[in-house]
Amino acid sequence: MEPPDDLRRRHEEWVDARERSLRDPEGWLALVALHWLPEGVTTLSRTGDPGDDRLVLPGAPASPAAMFRLEVPDRLRVEIPRGVAATLDDRSLDPETPTVLQSDRNSPASVLRLGRLHITHIHRQDRAALRVRDRESPALLRHRGVPRFDFDPTRIVAARFVPASTGMKIPVTLITEHVEDHPLAGTLHFDLDGRSFSLLAEPSGRDLFVVFGDETNRASGPDGTYGGGRFLSVPRPGDDGLTTIDFNRAVNPPCSFTPHATCPTPPTANRLAVPITAGERRPA
Repeated sequence: MEPPDDLRRRHEEWVDARERSLRDPEGWLALVALHWLPEGVTTLSRTGDPGDDRLVLPGAPASPAAMFRLEVPDRLRVEIPRGVAATLDDRSLDPETPTVLQSDRNSPASVLRLGRLHITHIHRQDRAALRVRDRESPALLRHRGVPRFDFDPTRIVAARFVPASTGMKIPVTLITEHVEDHPLAGTLHFDLDGRSFSLLAEPSGRDLFVVFGDETNRASGPDGTYGGGRFLSVPRPGDDGLTTIDFNRAVNPPCSFTPHATCPTPPTANRLAVPITAGERRPA
């Protein structure tokens, strides 16, 4: 293991990067709406009475600012009124010309920008929704950092990775109580404070993704963490099957900051019967 001073320095650099990502004007703290779309037309406006067919946001540049027409579950067209400036994937949109807004179902979602708003079309549980971020959201403007436990080098542990069978999946319950099947990369086995534990991990690019819970999720006061669990990114193991889990890098999921996210919760196998007093604590 690296010298303690080097570990602490690397951790501080990681914390700085994490806080920069949270302050991103188009990041999770900027999320202000998750609007489930009915069939037909939904209007985005700055004023009016919100409803199934009307999304009202102070950050909208006009009333109306855009009209969205859901034709089939994953086909959505957007039309911008004359006089409203908008871009789709950084290209200017022609006013009064319906344009398809690509969802995130099978590829990266298109990004519609209207004034200070960042809008994407997402697909969850066979339903379409608009996910809207505002560069001037109250949560973003008032963010002063996430509370976290003091760095603890003993919460960095060696782990042995056992790959799952090809195509294996696990049921994961979202914060919305819907259940999805997620691909399983394998199982991480490790020891902590003289006890043996394991965590199921999903594939995530070049790393492994873990959603876990522990006894601090139910604690109140300064040692409490978000009740819906926390996320971890774990380096993929080498040819020897070994990797490292750094619980100091346990982070709060987006749904701990905003009610407009659809986060996974820990599978039963990932609920550790021990307090993990490392990483991010419950957000203020």
